[in-house]
Amino acid sequence: RSFDKGLVKIASCLGVRLLPPRKKIIVMILGNHSAGKSSFINWYVEEHIQKTGVAIETQGFTFITSGRKRESLTGNATLHLYPHFRPLLEFKGVTDYLSAEISTSKQKKFSLVTFVDTPGLVDGDMIYPFDVNSAITWLGEQADLVFVFFDPMGQALCKRTLNIVEKLSEKCSDKLYFYLSKADEAGKETDRQRVMMQIVQELCRRPGLNKCGFEMPTIYIPNPQKPSRCVNQIDSVCQTIEKNINQAVQKTLDQLEKDCDLICSSINNRLDQDRADVTYNRSVRLHAFLCGILGIFLPLLFIVSFIVNTVSKEQLDELFGESSARTVTVLTVSLCTL
Repeated sequence: RSFDKGLVKIASCLGVRLLPPRKKIIVMILGNHSAGKSSFINWYVEEHIQKTGVAIETQGFTFITSGRKRESLTGNATLHLYPHFRPLLEFKGVTDYLSAEISTSKQKKFSLVTFVDTPGLVDGDMIYPFDVNSAITWLGEQADLVFVFFDPMGQALCKRTLNIVEKLSEKCSDKLYFYLSKADEAGKETDRQRVMMQIVQELCRRPGLNKCGFEMPTIYIPNPQKPSRCVNQIDSVCQTIEKNINQAVQKTLDQLEKDCDLICSSINNRLDQDRADVTYNRSVRLHAFLCGILGIFLPLLFIVSFIVNTVSKEQLDELFGESSARTVTVLTVSLCTL
């Protein structure tokens, strides 16, 4: 939608640059491969958008968002859809691994959310075609929320994942939320507790992550055909997203108020400057008028003075009349004296 008649257009006319409010929050999900990132997105959207499986299905960044029609975009087309992510081009090779999936789903709060599905992270000899650690860290700084999924059946303690989490914690720890995904596959309750303790201990060894009140809800994709006694806190993920949406709306309203104040202040400054310019222009015009009068009067005075000084009294009397000649003579002598 065009902002030609909105505050952005008004501000541009005043030489003030305003950014239009974002309509959606960005939720980035990271974790080791097969941690359930894509499965969660499919569950939230209630549409099979992302491939799922044990293999490393997600090798790049996929933006999942809502739109009017179902579309799949790749490379530069993705950056055209999200121009504020163009700095990703700094990471050589990342363009070929960018994609976007546009869905028409209206489930939950999806119309107000853009998910970022990140590459599955592994240790060892796995070679990525771009600097995956730096790219994920940069995207995490831009996101509104960062969900970290730990898979109890896979590489929950993947060093690459922990290194990225540590980096993000240094810059935006308030965005980080940790979840034990696929909790229903972790065996008995004692097994789940053991896995969670190992993960928490490893995280707490990292500087910046050893904070009190560390939480890691257990989540898994509900399956009516496969009931589980494990506590499923997947609804808390939805509540976190909804809470952030409400905060984003409030921030937008606060920013709207600041933008309006800025525009009013700019308009008042323009009006004050205009009044000052009008006063100055009047003064200049008056000065120009007086100079014009003097430009006419002084040459005339010079001519009259010349006549008075060169013509005899009798000739002046004949030219102006006796009384007028006397008046001209007196005025000329007085003005010349001044």
